[in-house]
Amino acid sequence: MSNPQNNIQHPEIISVSCENFGGHAEHWRILSQQPENEVSGWMQQALDTASSPMGLCATEDDLPKDVWLLQGPQQPIHLQQIIAVENNHPKHFITAFPSLESPYKVNAKVGRILACPNNHEAVLRLELDDSSVIYAYDAFYVVNQEQYDANTSYQAELSAWGYGLEAVPNKETMLIEDPAAIRHHRALNDILADHNGETPDNLQDLLAAWQPSSPEDEMPVTLDISKMVAYLYGETMGQEDEAWFQGDIVGKSQGQFFDKSITLYDVAIMREEKAKPVILRLAVAKTQQEFEIGEYIRGNIWIQAKIYVKTST
Repeated sequence: MSNPQNNIQHPEIISVSCENFGGHAEHWRILSQQPENEVSGWMQQALDTASSPMGLCATEDDLPKDVWLLQGPQQPIHLQQIIAVENNHPKHFITAFPSLESPYKVNAKVGRILACPNNHEAVLRLELDDSSVIYAYDAFYVVNQEQYDANTSYQAELSAWGYGLEAVPNKETMLIEDPAAIRHHRALNDILADHNGETPDNLQDLLAAWQPSSPEDEMPVTLDISKMVAYLYGETMGQEDEAWFQGDIVGKSQGQFFDKSITLYDVAIMREEKAKPVILRLAVAKTQQEFEIGEYIRGNIWIQAKIYVKTST
């Protein structure tokens, strides 16, 4: 019988040095002012009730033999530890990071993997059905690294850890003075008005053909960006999961990570026309500023993805 693994067409993999990939020291600082004193204790407690996520692996035979992924405690907010293994016994600790469950998923293909092979860590380029792209740290890369097929769509569970968040001031504006940007803005508004707010299939042709009808069409434009939803992934290769966003809060709840109180915000990071909004669950230490449902916030987030299943057809 043929091995199903032989039929997999793996996504493009780009190796990134572990130094460029970055560690988790700053991620732990989201939860602790003294991570050097607290994280080791959390790791030990987590081992008492740790489980081994399977990810996309159908059986234990599909799991890697040289590394373990341990997850605990068995709570919505937990930590994950990567352990090197030899002859089915722990050899040495590799790394650990905080993680959480999220009810929000997107259907996406894994277009590219930026991997640090020595640490069994990776950032995924997730290509959504509407052609949008999100980069996320793969919380299950240890177990999924041999399972990904470039031609298969998966359900990716999205979550994030936030820091440096702030409320977006009401009626905040931005002045556009670049001639090309002004032209694009004016042209797009005119085209949408001519098509009852719908985006025509030949949009690019219409944008290229548009001409100003008066001198006012070439004047600077003031935009209200207080209700803008935006997502910008990181510019450093291997750190694209370190993103900036602005979006609205659609849900709020509370959580606990050992003795730390956590606020969980459900936030939109993408709202594209004719597409479902992309929402993720954002964990923030209770010590940070509190926000409410309906507010627009912005700041830095570390996006994670967990992939368990292929997209149902």
